[in-house]
Amino acid sequence: MVERIDAAAHRHVGAAFQAVDSAAVRVHRERCAKVRNRNVDCLKCAAACTSGCICLEDGELIIDADRCVGCGTCATVCPTCALEALNPSDAELKAACLRAARASRGGRTVVVACHPAREALGDAAGGDAVVPVVCAGRVDESLLVTLAAEGVQQATVLCGPCERCAQRHGRDTAELVAETARRLLGAWGGDLDIVVADCPSDSALLDAVVNEAVGCAPAALMQAAATDGEVPSYSATERLPHVMKDGTLPHFLPDRRERLLDALAQLGSPAEGVLESRLWGAVVIDGARCVSCRMCATFCPTGAIVKFDDADGTLGVTHAPGDCVKCGSCQDICPAGAIALLDEVPLRWLAEGQRHRYAMTPRAVSLADNPHQILDTFRQTFNGDIFER
Repeated sequence: MVERIDAAAHRHVGAAFQAVDSAAVRVHRERCAKVRNRNVDCLKCAAACTSGCICLEDGELIIDADRCVGCGTCATVCPTCALEALNPSDAELKAACLRAARASRGGRTVVVACHPAREALGDAAGGDAVVPVVCAGRVDESLLVTLAAEGVQQATVLCGPCERCAQRHGRDTAELVAETARRLLGAWGGDLDIVVADCPSDSALLDAVVNEAVGCAPAALMQAAATDGEVPSYSATERLPHVMKDGTLPHFLPDRRERLLDALAQLGSPAEGVLESRLWGAVVIDGARCVSCRMCATFCPTGAIVKFDDADGTLGVTHAPGDCVKCGSCQDICPAGAIALLDEVPLRWLAEGQRHRYAMTPRAVSLADNPHQILDTFRQTFNGDIFER
């Protein structure tokens, strides 16, 4: 069945995504920035979907679950991990890569290949010589940085003949992830050579790439994860967001982000300077335009922005760049356009877990000629802790 809905109708977006939930992709719709607030623009999954399962046409979100190939590329680009790849899971893929590295010459080489690449290689791949994924877009930064922290020195992602592949632009995601990981490792001093390459057709070239690595066949992935003590567990039920006592929706910092930060910390301290990447953003609030509604904190999915109310009556929000996933929710929903999300983030903010404080001044709302007079009256009474759903 094909779902066709208005992309601005957030309630229906959440229901539509449930059609994608399967053994290959787990849907956590309560984490989706678009489900949490209809005014959020994020539909990165639709832009990156390799098979046409999720796409956006003229403001209409189209979901055709029958076209899903379980590649996990949508999960790679989802900033809040509302989509979670299970084919293989992150734990399974990590375990497979580490097993392949341990079995390679020198114990420091990992090769990951998409399904078309393995098909093109045939017997030259040596059966279990590479770690298999459906699409190269499945690899994410947390995996690559973790491999660097574990002492792996080379990670090669092989792409098949993309011109004949339904997942042809999965290569774009793989290149984006590789570039982001290179920037991170460059800042933290990680020693990992990351290569995204076309599949070599010559067996001699393949031997040079694989370097006698022995990976895991698809059927062995779960066993590999179990061996390393990382069998994932999942909640049996998923619920839409409910309102917390402070008037905000629940926060969730993706496990991938925590693993990435842990791996970076294992590498040491970063150099001085700033980082520009798809992963983090720095929130700047214009105090002259801010109306103190604190909707940014209400709908922030990770808790990067949270409210504070001091005993002396001071109120406002704090922002932790290290917890920001650059979903753009705060900027998209700010009614006054007072928020800017900067691409460049000082590295020490991330490494030190800094949190920045924005004090706000409660402001009276205009009740004249206002179609939302009752709602605004409540906002004035309760310091902005009333919001629409």
